[in-house]
Amino acid sequence: MRPALLFILVLTAISFADMGDVISTIPAPGGNPDGLTWIDGSLWITSDDDFMIYEIDPSNGNVLSSIPRHGNDYLTGLSYDGSQLISCCHPWIYFRDLPSGTATDSILGPDASCNEGLAWDGSSVWSTNWSGNFVYELDPETGVEISSYYPQNGGVGYEGLTGLAWDGFYLWVTDQSSDMIFANIPGDPYPWKMFPAPCGVVQDLAWDGQYLWTTDYTPDSPMVYQIDPGPPLALTPATWGSIKTEF
Repeated sequence: MRPALLFILVLTAISFADMGDVISTIPAPGGNPDGLTWIDGSLWITSDDDFMIYEIDPSNGNVLSSIPRHGNDYLTGLSYDGSQLISCCHPWIYFRDLPSGTATDSILGPDASCNEGLAWDGSSVWSTNWSGNFVYELDPETGVEISSYYPQNGGVGYEGLTGLAWDGFYLWVTDQSSDMIFANIPGDPYPWKMFPAPCGVVQDLAWDGQYLWTTDYTPDSPMVYQIDPGPPLALTPATWGSIKTEF
C-alpha cells in the first residue's frame, strides 16, 4: 500500500465530529468586534465602533481594562509576542506596552488599506491581506516581507481573509467570502483542516492553548465564539513535506 493511501485511511479513521463545535459564546464590548488575541488568560478585542481595545474575561465577557487605539483608522488584527501587544491600525502595525498601551515601535503593514488579522509565531509577524488575499510573513523589526502565500482550496483562492492565529504548528485563517475557518502549515497554500465559521461575518482569531476564539463583525449581535479546533495530528513540517511528494 502506498504511504499516501495509508495516510488517507488513517485520517479517515480519525473522528472530526467535534471540529468546529461552539464551546461557548460571550458578548463583545463596543460593537463591531474585529481584532482578537489571547494574553495570559484574558481575551483582548478591538471595537470599530468606539476605536477601543478591551481586555475581557473569557468566561463572561466582562471588561477588565481598556486602551484607546494608536493611529487614526480602523483597528483590525491583534496579536501578542510574549511581551507586547501587536495592534494593526491602517497602515501601521504597532507594538504596544501593557497595561499603558504606549506604542514603542511600528512597522508598515504589507497593504496600506487592507491589513487585517495578525499572528505571532515566536519570531515573525504574520498578516492577512483582505484585498489581495495573501498571508504575509514579516520581519518584526523592519516590516520587510520574509515570505507569503495565497491560500487555496482545490486550486481556488480564498477571498476576504480577515483573521489569523498561530497554535504552535498550524496558522489558522478566516475567510469572509466562504465563512470558513481553515488551518495551513505556514507557507503551504492548501488547508489541512477546515470547517464553517459559527457566525455571519467571521473576523479575527485567537488561540488559548486548547481552543480557537473568533469574533462576529455584525452590529446587531457582536459576539465572541469559543470553538473546538478538532483533534491534533502528529505531523511536523518535514513529515508533511514527505507526504505531499506521494500524491
